[in-house]
Amino acid sequence: MTYSISYVSDSHGKHTAIQMPIKDWAKVEQRLRESEFLRNLKLSLEEAKEDVRLHRQGKRNLKTLRELLDED
Repeated sequence: MTYSISYVSDSHGKHTAIQMPIKDWAKVEQRLRESEFLRNLKLSLEEAKEDVRLHRQGKRNLKTLRELLDED
């Protein structure tokens, strides 16, 4: 995806900021939220996989679906 970006530079020509249209920023924010959601989902699945592995080794007790649903 291409965004319309303008760079703001200091007196030495070093980029210090960017400017972009709000509609483009809204798209960037949405993609960041989706990335964060997917990253959190992946971490949760990795934790669940580890829980199952430990359960199979007799090192961890798993909760029932009812126990999970009853949690706050």
